[in-house]
Amino acid sequence: MGGKRIIKGMKEALAISKGELPKNSYKIHIPETIDVKAIREKIGLSQTSFANSFGLSVYSLRNWEQGKRQPDPAARAYLKVIEKAPEVVVKALAV
Repeated sequence: MGGKRIIKGMKEALAISKGELPKNSYKIHIPETIDVKAIREKIGLSQTSFANSFGLSVYSLRNWEQGKRQPDPAARAYLKVIEKAPEVVVKALAV
């Protein structure tokens, strides 16, 4: 899967989560819950490194992992992309 396709998908997921696209124009699945700690551990990063690598707040990451909060739909979609293709996300975000 190419980086451009993932970025396009992330933008569409964000637009969908904001209600900016009609529901009949897409077919995606954003999970209701997501195991953020499992994704981070699968990639092999500390909380700080994971947050820094993907532009996330360490505070939010800790709250998600401790079950105090659940990521919003856009964040869950982003985390699924990170889970499936972390190297593509890092490459897309690199400056």
